[in-house]
Amino acid sequence: MKKLILLLLFVPLLSFGQEQNYPYKWPMYNDTNVNLEVEDPTFEINDGPLIMFDSTHKNFFIQSHLIKPLVDLLINDGYRVAFLDKEFSKSSLSQASVLVVITALPFDFATENSAADKNTFSENELDELQNWVTDGGSLLAFSEHAPFDQAINPLLRKFDIESSIGTTVDTINYESKYGPGMIKFENKNLNTNHPIVNGKYKVEKLVSFGGSALLGSKYENILKLDESSFNVKHSTGIGPEGKGNSQGLAGMYGSGKVAAFGDSNGFTAMVFNMDDGTKMYAGMNTEGYDWKNFVLNTFRWLTNYSEE
Repeated sequence: MKKLILLLLFVPLLSFGQEQNYPYKWPMYNDTNVNLEVEDPTFEINDGPLIMFDSTHKNFFIQSHLIKPLVDLLINDGYRVAFLDKEFSKSSLSQASVLVVITALPFDFATENSAADKNTFSENELDELQNWVTDGGSLLAFSEHAPFDQAINPLLRKFDIESSIGTTVDTINYESKYGPGMIKFENKNLNTNHPIVNGKYKVEKLVSFGGSALLGSKYENILKLDESSFNVKHSTGIGPEGKGNSQGLAGMYGSGKVAAFGDSNGFTAMVFNMDDGTKMYAGMNTEGYDWKNFVLNTFRWLTNYSEE
């Protein structure tokens, strides 16, 4: 069995910072062969709601362009896409239907180990974001393994969600090819009553690629963690702190909606070159898993789309 290399964990944080300037040559890259076509688009091209990506908080996936497959898929489904390079405010968020906050940090990824004593978001920003969602906006937010979990927790807490700190594994429900850090969600661990799972596109099996565990009793648990899951120390030396029961939560917040995930890689399409010469695929390009369909359903739910 191959030893699992948790996504984004195996980057030697300190040595990279010493050897070269950011951005680095990362060991992962976008899969240019992934099928991102949408056979029956939700909206006419460039006619759908505006999906806005936060890009002002050192967002690693945006800085490294690993967000491109998700953007391409959304455009193919008819959504409009923009990048927000300003702080959250009533004015800056006014045109957005959905705000996506993914891999946010107070520093460039891999330049520091811990975000515990740093502010990624100002208190005013978080208040403005909370008000925007309460008034009808939709938020898609991602935690991750450390230090992303530390950085995003103040934002998640505004919406009554808590992320564990470190990284989450499962000793029973995992992809045997890579080990307990690739957690599988199927059958009873996948909430088939929620439209993100039971939507237009078929979702029967997902796998996460590391990340954190979430707690949020006010939300529906979409990706349920078993008791065989637990939080461990991250390779940076951070954690473990806390233990969640989910890697996917979704529900109403005021007049708006919130979806939060403990791992962001399913919304990408990355390729990793492994030490033995093979390739590892992570995200919408992972064979046998339904991430592409899950992503499409997620945005349909967040934008309140109805077939009726």
